Amino acid sequence: MLSRRGLALAVILATPLGACGVNEDLYKAKVAELDKTKADLDRTQADADAAKKKAAAQKKLIDDQNEALKLRLQAVGQDMSSLNADLDSAKKRMEELKRAQEAAEKRAAQYNDMIAKFKSMVEAGKLEVEIRDGLMLVKLPDNILFDPGRTDLKPAGQEAIKQVAQILSGIEGRKFQVAGHTDNIPIKSAKYKSNWELSTQRAVEVVRYMSTAAGKGMDKRLSAAGYADTLPVDPANTDAARRKNRRIEIVVVPNMDDLPKIEGLNAPKK
Repeated sequence: MLSRRGLALAVILATPLGACGVNEDLYKAKVAELDKTKADLDRTQADADAAKKKAAAQKKLIDDQNEALKLRLQAVGQDMSSLNADLDSAKKRMEELKRAQEAAEKRAAQYNDMIAKFKSMVEAGKLEVEIRDGLMLVKLPDNILFDPGRTDLKPAGQEAIKQVAQILSGIEGRKFQVAGHTDNIPIKSAKYKSNWELSTQRAVEVVRYMSTAAGKGMDKRLSAAGYADTLPVDPANTDAARRKNRRIEIVVVPNMDDLPKIEGLNAPKK
C-alpha cells in the first residue's frame, strides 16, 4: 500500500512533465490536496461516529421511554381492573340496598294495612300491632283470651281470635307463628309443671282455633311456640309489668326473599 507521499509521487509521475523533470510545486500541491482530502475524510468519519453514538443514545432513550410507558400502561390497566372490580362491587351493593329498601317498603305497607284492618280492635284495647326486633306482630293480652292458669279460650277471646284469623288469612304469601308468653311467677298446677308447658299449650290452643275460624288452608300457615317468661316486654318486677308480659303474640314470619343474599349459599347444589 502506497504512503501518502508515494501516492502523490505516483500521481505526479503519471502527469505529463516537461524535460526539466518533476515539478516540485506540483508535488507539494498534490500532497496538500491529499492531506486536505484525508482530513476531510477523518472529519467525515468522526462526524459519522458521533452521529452513530448520538443515534444509539437516542435509541436507548426511546427504548427506556417505551419501557417506562409500557410499565405505566400495565399499572393503569391494573388500576382499571381494580376500579372495574370496585364499580361492580358497588353496583351489587346498590342492588342489594335497593332490594332491602323495597322489602322494607313492602313490610311498612303491610304494617300500615294491618293497622288499618285492626283499627277497631286496637281502639277497643283488644290487641296491639307493632314491629319489634325487626318482626311484625299482633299482641293480645292474656286476660282477654284466658282465665289465670287456664288454656281454654274465653268467649271474648274466641271472638278476638276469630277476627284476627280472618284478617291475617287475607295477607297473601305469609306464615304466622303464635307465641305464648307468661310472667315470671312459676305456675302452681298439677296439670302444668312449669310456665313452659302453660305458654306452649296456650299457643297451641290459639293455633287450633285460628285454623278453624279462618277456614281451609290456614292451618298450613300457622305454627305454635311457648317462651314462658324468657322474653318479657317489661323487665320490671311489678304487677303492671307482669300484666304486660302475660300475652299471646302472633308473629308475621319473614319470607326468605326478605333476607339478604349470601354468595355461595343461595344457589342450589348440583
